[in-house]
This record gives sequence, structure tokens and C-alpha cells, in this order.
Amino acid sequence: MFLKKTVFLLVFLIASVAAQAQINIFLGGNIQGNYSWIRGEEPTREPGFGAGVSFIYWEYEYWFLKAGIDYVYKTSSIMDYPDNFGVEPEDADDKIRTSYMEQTVGIPLTAYFRPWEQGPNSMLITGTLNTLIVTSLKASSEEYGEIVLSGESIETRIKTNVGIGVGYQRQLDKHTYLNIIPSYNIDLRGDPAFNSITLTAELIFGIY
Repeated sequence: MFLKKTVFLLVFLIASVAAQAQINIFLGGNIQGNYSWIRGEEPTREPGFGAGVSFIYWEYEYWFLKAGIDYVYKTSSIMDYPDNFGVEPEDADDKIRTSYMEQTVGIPLTAYFRPWEQGPNSMLITGTLNTLIVTSLKASSEEYGEIVLSGESIETRIKTNVGIGVGYQRQLDKHTYLNIIPSYNIDLRGDPAFNSITLTAELIFGIY
């Protein structure tokens, strides 16, 4: 009888500790809408989209870290030389309106800061360093049609992108959160190099 009581008490204590243990590993998913333009001559601003999955380490109350994989589609047009179409410009003013459609797979590393909290609502400030791999780059113009650039045809296959954001976090239950984050993102280098305003909706939930 004493042994049964001891085992029961031990199981109860272990279950109680596990139930009260802090969850600090989260998984998540996000969807994105972006409004992007190329840094160039007479750029157009065009809508795009994206989605991704996240792995989050949240040890401390007021900040946490995220790594993930994102797919992003961006498009914009600029006045550009037609050399991508195999045409050598004859003079400095020989530019045409060229549209670019870029698809990338990114590996973002993001730091989240929570400077203010009231009940289930919190403010978020984010900073992101994102390594982008260009999987497809399409160029089109009225004069020369459409081409798909790949491999060595893409001047910058791997790009670095940085972003800052200020957003909102809502706690849905004990270990589930919804993050809504507008952010401003720029390619540090690239051909083409995009700037974007992005709105991200992200759901995260604790697993351990």
C-alpha cells in the first residue's frame, strides 16, 4: 500500500511539474502580402504574395528568435536596357519598359521584441536578416516578348535582404499566438534589387 501511494505521488508530482513547465519551442506558419518596386528608373509598384513556415525559440518574456523558410513572389517594371534580351543598346537613352517577376526561397532570421504588453495584447518590433535564393526570374517587354532567366543568366542568384517591422501580437490561448506585422524590406544587392512593404500574418503554437 505504501509503495502504491509513493508511486502515485511521484507520478502526480512529475505531471504537475510538466504541466507548469514553460513552453519555449514554437512552430508556426505565415502568409504574406507585399507591395514591391525595383530600385531603378521609373519603377512601378506592384502587389505580390508569399508564405512560409517558422521555428521559434522563446526563452525570455520580452524577446524571442525565429528561423524559417519562406517563398515570396515579387514583380515590378522599370526603364532598362534590353541587354537581357540579347540586344546591345546603341546609345545611353536606348531603354525600354521591362517587367520583372521574381520568385525566391528565403531563409529569414528574425528577432522579435515585445516592449509593451497589456493582457493578451502585445506590441512587436522585429528585425530580419534574410538570405534569398532566386529560383525564377522572368523578364518581359512589349518589344522583345518574354524570357526566363536562370543559372548564370541571373546576375545575383543569392541575395541578402534586411527588414524592420512594428506590429501586434494577440495571445489566443495559453500557447498559441497570432502575430500581425507590417514591415519594410530591402535587397542589399541584386539585379534586380527590390524594396517591399510587406504585411505578414503569422500563427505560432508551442510544442515543448
